[in-house]
Amino acid sequence: MKFRHRLSIRLIILFIIISILIIFVLNTGFRYGIRDEFKRLAEPHLVEYVDHLQQQIGAPPDILAASALAERLSIDIQINSPVDRWSSSGVILDEQSLDFHQHQLSNGRIVEVSHQASRFIMRLQEGNVTALYITKQKFTSSQIPWIASITIAVVLLLIALTYLFVRRLFLPIETIRQGVANFGSGDLKYRIKLQRKDELGELAHSVNNMADEIQGMLEAKRQLLLAISHELRSPLTRVRLNAELIDHGEPRERIIQDLKLLEQQLNELLETERLESNHTKLDLQLADPRQLIDSVTKEHFAESQWQSHIDESGGLILLDIARIKLLIKNLLDNAQRHTNLRRGEVEIHSHLTNDGWHFQVTDFGAGIAEEHLTHLTEPFYRVDKARQRSTGGYGLGLYLCRVITEAHGGELTIESQLGKGTQVSVTIPHTTPTN
Repeated sequence: MKFRHRLSIRLIILFIIISILIIFVLNTGFRYGIRDEFKRLAEPHLVEYVDHLQQQIGAPPDILAASALAERLSIDIQINSPVDRWSSSGVILDEQSLDFHQHQLSNGRIVEVSHQASRFIMRLQEGNVTALYITKQKFTSSQIPWIASITIAVVLLLIALTYLFVRRLFLPIETIRQGVANFGSGDLKYRIKLQRKDELGELAHSVNNMADEIQGMLEAKRQLLLAISHELRSPLTRVRLNAELIDHGEPRERIIQDLKLLEQQLNELLETERLESNHTKLDLQLADPRQLIDSVTKEHFAESQWQSHIDESGGLILLDIARIKLLIKNLLDNAQRHTNLRRGEVEIHSHLTNDGWHFQVTDFGAGIAEEHLTHLTEPFYRVDKARQRSTGGYGLGLYLCRVITEAHGGELTIESQLGKGTQVSVTIPHTTPTN
């Protein structure tokens, strides 16, 4: 999952945006909603304070009184008169460089205010004498970067802690996502293990219930299919016997051929459903894959030619012989049907290694488009939607091969290129399931 798509990241960004909006709304509310009331309540105190300052200095200003007042209040006082300028700090501010704003108090007195860096400046005019009251410098140039750095670090720490909390809060989503992915891949036995009593716990419980219901429906479908297939065998057998009594000729041969095909379809359908069942056990025996391939080619493809690349050293591996023969037969039948003999004969590769048995069948046919490859081992899937027998089977052959391979704990893969052909690879490990 891309970093920007993570729900926790998006929530953190949302929290930051909401925090900024809340600060803006509060600031606006205080500025416009409380300012007038605060001004009404605070102005009498400001009038009293201004009058007190002027009384303490006197008129004309007393330098000694101003110096004592500056010391006591910890402020700087500057007095400007036509004949002299005096400052309690010894530094004379240039009034021309300052931008003053006038405010008229309720008693009619005009107060001018300005600021310089972090200092607040108030100017009072009495006749031709001006008094400046200046707050002390609170921050030195070395303090400001240090305080700013600490502030940024604390904000980043709070964001990181919030992210970790949100990430932990939504951690079960990854567990649920993995469970849904397992269900989507066909593993309906998987169950989400999540001990939570909140909404995410309820969601996991609902997904598990959904998997139970789907598994139950599929099992019911499988049992119904097995029952119907079994019931069809008896009338097919009787029809086959009656067909054998018909006089020899082309109609009789066509009927018998169609009946054989129908029996084959039923057998493969029953076999796939048995292998999909949780109660089916493989009849595992030590077998030589080389001999199994030889047996299938002689029995079903006696007149066919192959390019065989089979390991002659032999070796044994645990296999369900009947089912592996069916797998070999289906793969060879598909390859022989689709290959172009003018470009080459079907290739058979088989070798036994320490990892297991590796079996490959390659044809030189028209190939299969990439969008079909992932669906070829699905039941009843056909590239040719017309479903003609001359262009392919009925969509169970490769599905049965995959089921047989997976029942042995192996893997079946298909590679194909248009105009070059198709290769089907089967790998079955030495260590097989004990089901």
